[in-house]
Amino acid sequence: MRKLLKYILYFLFCAGNTFLLLAEDKEDSLRKYDASVVEEVISLFHTSLGFDYLTKEESDSLNIAGLLTFLDDSKQYKSYFEFERILIKSYLFRGEVRMAIAQSEQMYSKSRVLSYPLGDALALNALGEVYTYTGRYKEAGIAYERALDILDRMKGEDVHIRMLLVELINYKILIQDKGAAGHYISRLNSYPENQISVQELAIRHITNAQYQLFRNNVEAARQHLNQIEKIRMQLIPGIQQFLFIVNARYLVAIEDFEKALEEYDKFLQTEYSQGDQNIYKETLHERADLLVKMGRKEDAYKQLGKLFSFIKSSFDKNYPKEIEQLSTRFQADQLAYQNEHDRLVSMRFYLAGIVLCSILLILFLFLSWKKIFYLRRSVQRQEAMKLKAKSAIQRKNLFLSNMSHEVRTPLNAIVGFSAVLTSDDETFDDESRQEFCEIIKVNSFQLLKLINDILDFSDFENDNITFHIQPYDAVKLCNEVVETVVASRKLQVEMRFDTELTELMIDTDDTRLRQVLINLLVNATKFTEKGSIILNLKLTDNDTALFSVTDTGCGVPLEKQQLIFERFEKLNDFVQGTGLGLSICRLIVDYMNGKIWVDNQYKDGARFCFTHPLKHNSENPQT
Repeated sequence: MRKLLKYILYFLFCAGNTFLLLAEDKEDSLRKYDASVVEEVISLFHTSLGFDYLTKEESDSLNIAGLLTFLDDSKQYKSYFEFERILIKSYLFRGEVRMAIAQSEQMYSKSRVLSYPLGDALALNALGEVYTYTGRYKEAGIAYERALDILDRMKGEDVHIRMLLVELINYKILIQDKGAAGHYISRLNSYPENQISVQELAIRHITNAQYQLFRNNVEAARQHLNQIEKIRMQLIPGIQQFLFIVNARYLVAIEDFEKALEEYDKFLQTEYSQGDQNIYKETLHERADLLVKMGRKEDAYKQLGKLFSFIKSSFDKNYPKEIEQLSTRFQADQLAYQNEHDRLVSMRFYLAGIVLCSILLILFLFLSWKKIFYLRRSVQRQEAMKLKAKSAIQRKNLFLSNMSHEVRTPLNAIVGFSAVLTSDDETFDDESRQEFCEIIKVNSFQLLKLINDILDFSDFENDNITFHIQPYDAVKLCNEVVETVVASRKLQVEMRFDTELTELMIDTDDTRLRQVLINLLVNATKFTEKGSIILNLKLTDNDTALFSVTDTGCGVPLEKQQLIFERFEKLNDFVQGTGLGLSICRLIVDYMNGKIWVDNQYKDGARFCFTHPLKHNSENPQT
């Protein structure tokens, strides 16, 4: 007995395992089947932009509740919400408003709980359709706009945007909003044709034709309808039946009433005519209006009676109180959404205000710092100007002092010796009188040079100096300068001109160049008591001549070599001169695009050097 019981338990165990394995295999195959069916339904729905919906028979055969449970349990939320969206549209097409409302409420609640953006967008899209179907156009517009706003912020959802645009265009036409309808038409037409299906292309042309008829542009509407005729045989029944209605509306617009009536009748005779009860009601109403235009008032009366009966039965059956509950809930959620939106807008304004205030504060600090910086610079400039003015006053005083001494000394000599020469005193012989004349001559020359230096410097300061540039032979000019200085002064030292050049043509003002050479040579005579003074000329390169005046005098101290060319600077205050000669030399040499300096390598006296370009460039003077 115990053995028999053991075998029975073993058999039951094996049978149970086999049954479980078979059940798991069946469940796996069912899941695979469910997933493929859902993908197929969603794909067809996308391809047709929502016109390929589920019939009553298809819904019953798919086990809708099981499919939704499976998708929810497996967290396939994208497929879950897309499938619910298809169900709601299918319920509306079939006139099952109660089911559409219930499914919309369920879908909207679940999307809010999950905080799933695509679910929110699809649920709002479905709500917009429900509100449109039940005549709540204000709520429909809000739902549609919110759905589009969510989808626009997402990537890769173009097909949902295009479906929503078609619904928005029809909605805007329904409420007579031409501007908004045109805006959405432009968005719909912006998608390239090679990226959409044949069914979607047909829907686009049908929607464009409706919009053009709405604008009373029948020619443009006809062009879109002609495009549809090329692909009409490839269209699904849901799109073809809608095409009958659009064709009929076009024929009414061109007043071809008989053909329009035929198109309406073609639609009413199709097996899908009552699939979309909203379109069916619109068609009955439009057909009745057409019969009135054709003068067939009795037939129009019968048509209106049929329409009234259909609307009454549909209203009693399908316009439940649930729509009020759904509307109340949506409005409460819309209020919360609006409050959140207002809060975000306020936060943005506050943030913008803070940023603006920060920018203004930074700008204020920057401008304040800049002003302080400019004030400091201004104070520094004022201090510099004060020092400059003080220095100028000192220089002016020094200049006046020098001028007083330098002018008075030769003038006293000229006046004194002139008085002696003109007196009747006969104690002076001819030799003495000749010596007096020589003294008057030297002092006159000194006074003339002093006045010329002052005038030249004034001309340079006022930019009133003129140069007459012409080709001259520098070798000849140097020889003449040396002869002039030797002849005009009683020299105790040798003065000569040395060069290896026989001729050197340069572009210069010979008067100004002579002035520089004479100044340098005369200056050398003042500080050279023995030895020699040598003027030298040579080429440093093919474009520049180098002049130098070398003496064996006391030389120029190193600390004075940078200052010697400044105005009123004198090497020895007890030697005659204003301190303007070398400064004028520098101004002339700079104007000729040359350079002047003291050779600090020469230790046996002083050597002044300056360069002079062979060709003068008048566009680039260094003054």
